[in-house]
Amino acid sequence: MKRIILSVLACWTLTVFGQKLDFSLSAGTGKTYIFESIDKSVNVNYSLPMSLMTEVKFTPKNKSWGVKLRAHQLQSSVTGENWENKSPLNGYINSLTTSLLLENEITKGKFSYGLNFGMGLTKETVQQQQYNSFDKKNSSYASLIFGGHLSYKLSKDFDFQILPTLNWQDPFKTIGVLTGNRKANFAGEDLSALINFGIRYRILQ
Repeated sequence: MKRIILSVLACWTLTVFGQKLDFSLSAGTGKTYIFESIDKSVNVNYSLPMSLMTEVKFTPKNKSWGVKLRAHQLQSSVTGENWENKSPLNGYINSLTTSLLLENEITKGKFSYGLNFGMGLTKETVQQQQYNSFDKKNSSYASLIFGGHLSYKLSKDFDFQILPTLNWQDPFKTIGVLTGNRKANFAGEDLSALINFGIRYRILQ
């Protein structure tokens, strides 16, 4: 029995200390709904979004590839006219994307950089009028995420990070709209480009 307990403890020790685990918090801004914003035939204006991101990354010891779990929230205001029903817009859009990413990271001295990609689920809430909570519309769709990071080592446990991200919301419908096979929707399928700045903490290293 003692041998079994020692074996379990040994396996647990190897599992815990044979890997790296990081936690990150960041904030930033960028451009949301890019395709819709550059369409001159519609009257919709999106404000600069507030971008908040939380990440947990697992990396096997001595490996450059890791797996990252990310929660990314975006909130911005919207004004103009919803061309689908000709109704005025003076509200907000809030979305939360939960995604699983693969990330390659290369370290050189105090700096590290890398690229990541993966898929996620986006839950989007559109409220066309700021003070009318009854017109909220909730949607969910798949998203593709591409990005990178540049990190600078502040101390043994903390890094400063710059995180550029491309979030392609509902890519399948977007392709259909761009090829003319689908009708475009207000908000929903589109592309967002964001940049965040934050801190990464090494839980295990």
